[in-house]
Amino acid sequence: MAINSANVRVPGTGEISLAPPDTPEPPDATSALPAAWTGLGLSTPDGTTLSRKVEKEGTEHWQQLTPARYIYKSLEFTVASVFQETKAAVLSAYFGGMAFAETATGSKIYRAEISAIPKGDVRALCIDWTDVVSATEVYSHRLYLPRAEVSETQDAQFSRTQENRWGMTFSALAPPKGKTFVAVWLTNDPAVLFGSPALTSSNLDVITGAPPDGD
Repeated sequence: MAINSANVRVPGTGEISLAPPDTPEPPDATSALPAAWTGLGLSTPDGTTLSRKVEKEGTEHWQQLTPARYIYKSLEFTVASVFQETKAAVLSAYFGGMAFAETATGSKIYRAEISAIPKGDVRALCIDWTDVVSATEVYSHRLYLPRAEVSETQDAQFSRTQENRWGMTFSALAPPKGKTFVAVWLTNDPAVLFGSPALTSSNLDVITGAPPDGD
């Protein structure tokens, strides 16, 4: 039994950013994203929810009850978050590419149309999150989706008792030609490697043997 509390990660802060579809993969998890990326800003304290669902169906047989193989039916890879900034990047994603424009130069009147005909609005997406364990232990993670689209939106409530909230779920789309992945995970955290040396911290306990017998 090997338990190492130094491997517990707490994503203390993070952000989701969008860019045009198939924007190149970032080089690492710590460099600032290029200008093509736009951050969606503040989100609610529950952060971001990542979901991976694989639907498969077992073969059925006359001679046995257990399946001999599984047939894969679908793969869903989604990213969900509730955003708190009412700004162009958030509204455009929520409303499928909607954009405001000034009605006349200097009028300070901004107008947008919500289309009666939904259309595709494919984006590249990055999730960044960081765990600051100590001054010398800062672990950054970045999840890159080359192609994703908003598949679900939550109801937006306008109320004097809370800020506007824009809840969205992004679903990964099939990769472009020549690619075989829906997402790439980048990090500087050595704990993700098989066989990596055990991380230790003076403030954390590491248990490598069998737990003591109970009283």
